[in-house]
Amino acid sequence: MEKLRIGVIGAGGIPTAHLPHLKERDDVEFAGVMDVDSSRAEAFAAEHGFAFHTTELAELWPRIDAVLVCVPTAFHSDAIIEALDNGKAVFSEKPMTRTLEQATAVKAKLDETGLPFQVGFVRRFDDEWMAFRKAVQEKKIGRPVVWHNVAFGHGPAAPWFNNDAIGGGPFMDGCVHNIDFALHTFGPAKWAFCNGRTFREGSTAIDAGTATVQFQSGDELMLTWSWGLPKGCAGTRVFEFAGAEGMITWPHDEAADATEGHFVINRGEDEEKEEVFFPKTALRDGFKKQINEFVEVAKGNAKPRASWQEGHDSLAVILAILESARTEKVVKL
Repeated sequence: MEKLRIGVIGAGGIPTAHLPHLKERDDVEFAGVMDVDSSRAEAFAAEHGFAFHTTELAELWPRIDAVLVCVPTAFHSDAIIEALDNGKAVFSEKPMTRTLEQATAVKAKLDETGLPFQVGFVRRFDDEWMAFRKAVQEKKIGRPVVWHNVAFGHGPAAPWFNNDAIGGGPFMDGCVHNIDFALHTFGPAKWAFCNGRTFREGSTAIDAGTATVQFQSGDELMLTWSWGLPKGCAGTRVFEFAGAEGMITWPHDEAADATEGHFVINRGEDEEKEEVFFPKTALRDGFKKQINEFVEVAKGNAKPRASWQEGHDSLAVILAILESARTEKVVKL
């Protein structure tokens, strides 16, 4: 069996969500890793069994067939375009790019080359998220709905996440999953409004605030997030759906050794509550399904669930949120 030679650009943390699942396949070879830090590239290659490591992209291309782009967001577009120029199938971590101009440049190169391309929206493969999507679309609590998510904490350790030009803060890099999944569930967005601020000294990004996205369907996504709190400080997480006919909530009352989690559809005291179960490993399993799909996409055997259009559309909503936070105005989409 001819093996697909996989390369990685960026020897950080996120590739480790993909590599264990690739390692289970007998049709994949860990061919090379590139990172600007030579010692990090060397250590990563040794730990994960890559045959080659380098600090130069030009040295990576002859050795691989497909690449995982896992560098900070602002550098995605350059890596994607260079990979496509060298004839490689590309998996890009989310967000696809930092700006719409970069997204346009990626689209032009994809149109020119016709090469396989996939964006890492893992929640589209997550059985928990797909289960609540099904409940919403089946109007279990009526439509339209309000999806409310509160997540306050310190955020990722790497400082680039809260650098506006590189990572864009939590609404760019953290909430992108919610935004993509809301577009997947509700359809096109109508407008966005955000009351944003910067909590942490040294952050250049908006690292806290509340954003509301209204969809053409009438559904609404409300995100109250921060990556600006002190280390060891976090708020209570809220994740729920409200509709005119009920609520979807997560009780988190499972035993510590439970193999399943569940959410509850509550339609009021006159109707019995409905429990919907999902594997506790839903997200990990989602990463496995996602990267297995990319192998088939790279081989030309499948089309990706999320490609350029999905990457572009979620980015447009994110940028509208950030524009609203800076202008204190509603931004139409």
